[in-house]
Amino acid sequence: MEYEGPRAARADELGDVLKLVNLVFRTSRGLPPTMGEEFPLLFNEENAENLRIIKRGEEVVSHVGIFECEALIYGCRLKVGMIGSVCTHPEHRRRGLATALLRDAFEKMRRDGVDIVMISGIRGLYDRAGCAIAGAGYDLELTRESLEALSAEGVEAVEGGGAPEYATIYQRECVRYMRPLRHLEKLFESRAWYVERPTRRIRVLVLEAGEPVGYLIVHVPDGGAVGRVVEYAGCREAVVRGLKAVAESQGLEALRLKVPAWDVGMISALRRHGLKLPHYTTPLADTVRLLNVEDAFERLQPYFRERTDEEVSVSVEDDVYRVAVGHYEITLRGPKELAWLVFGVPERVPEPFRRFMAGVPKAPEAFRSVFPIPLVPYGLYYT
Repeated sequence: MEYEGPRAARADELGDVLKLVNLVFRTSRGLPPTMGEEFPLLFNEENAENLRIIKRGEEVVSHVGIFECEALIYGCRLKVGMIGSVCTHPEHRRRGLATALLRDAFEKMRRDGVDIVMISGIRGLYDRAGCAIAGAGYDLELTRESLEALSAEGVEAVEGGGAPEYATIYQRECVRYMRPLRHLEKLFESRAWYVERPTRRIRVLVLEAGEPVGYLIVHVPDGGAVGRVVEYAGCREAVVRGLKAVAESQGLEALRLKVPAWDVGMISALRRHGLKLPHYTTPLADTVRLLNVEDAFERLQPYFRERTDEEVSVSVEDDVYRVAVGHYEITLRGPKELAWLVFGVPERVPEPFRRFMAGVPKAPEAFRSVFPIPLVPYGLYYT
């Protein structure tokens, strides 16, 4: 029997797609089949065109999911394509199905005008597709001792609240997704995504003088003592003070969070409270690629103009990229080198993935006023 695809899933095939992704990511790991409840923006009939599949007979045997959204980077509007739930049925692996689907997904996103591709994973499949481990942030684990040293004076942490209150705070962020209110409402109704075991989502508004000025969204594994901050927004000073209140109210031993290297406001607030950051950065989002490169650079021109009086441009020919800042030009061979220049390079990558970091070019001094640009963290949009 021959394979059918790659192609878009039909709305009536959503159940077959969920059967496969639940098998690979949930039931085979002893977890309940909840992928559809955890990722409602990905797995729904309206998004069926972005669920790329290969079938054999009546069975979906390989899948690559796409979720498209828009982001604002200091006022510049770009389109982001997120890839997730990439999987193949165990009986059909090592036949190039995922490779074919990923190529199909990139072609679909290119047609859709996607500027930035983000993939929630690091593996050879993505490396071969030109995706780079790029963007940098700090991984923090705040222990009970460090949390107790924090001051929560002047703020009140209130669990719950409606989507409009959170949207108002998030809308003030300079680097963010343009997230429709209906998306936030649907995410608030969804399950927290699992890492190793069932997880609950806690959302907390941080109030100052009775007014919401920030928020924290935390995932806590059932029976676990360590929470993970998956998204924060608003006044950084208030958010840091809110960390202590969240840990105390939930009885947590520690809180983990990732702070983008570009978020100097959060870094400064953490330091003011005596919290030490690691001496090195790690990947902010697993793997990244610029897709419609010339269009993306055109959309970023307002950002560039505020950084330099020189013209910033790019030309593309057969995966060779020539990026110029004024009279200075650098030639980058392949999309990975381009992503490293544009989004920056983490200082430390986990040992199994260091082999993907060969050939990182050094950015010329003339480029450092422009690059790297901020990469928007996944937050609740994790796919």
